[in-house]
Amino acid sequence: MITLSCSCGSAGSTRRHPLRGMSADERAALIRDAFSVSGGFLALEVDASWHPGSDEPAEGCVVLADLDSLDASAGLDAAGAKAIRDLLEVGHVRGQALPAPVEVGSVRFRVAPADEFGPAMAYMVTDGTETVLDATVPVPHPDLLPELVAVHRELGVDALAQLDVLAARTGLAASIARMRQGGAAAVA
Repeated sequence: MITLSCSCGSAGSTRRHPLRGMSADERAALIRDAFSVSGGFLALEVDASWHPGSDEPAEGCVVLADLDSLDASAGLDAAGAKAIRDLLEVGHVRGQALPAPVEVGSVRFRVAPADEFGPAMAYMVTDGTETVLDATVPVPHPDLLPELVAVHRELGVDALAQLDVLAARTGLAASIARMRQGGAAAVA
């Protein structure tokens, strides 16, 4: 079953398959250009004919079909299915690669597709079970994960929490630059 969701709030599921009849190569091309891929899951932007629910789509609707690796590889031979499953392990949002998670002691830095209908990445930092930073950045953008790790190493976990507050107002990249220039006092 494929989950459909729309930026207007409509959601549903279908047994129809947006990749039916496509070869492994055609599917691979769609996956490389997909809305997002992460951990074996694919969010593929589809046209308005896929709009979920009984409402007609509005002009600004963005409809996404969410598929897991089994759905994305359905109907392919063993070699084609393996190639598609392998490709779904290479995370990206609109072609921009998701950096690998980083751990520094109990602090974990990770990046995932943002939970929204515009192409964006969510940068998250946790310290044990506590979320220290959760910021969304539209793509494309430079990889900010090394900068977050550097802020942590230079200024500590408290600076990341301050950065979270500042990023909500000025964006993550600008907030990191400001903090690195002026230290933790820059956000106080």
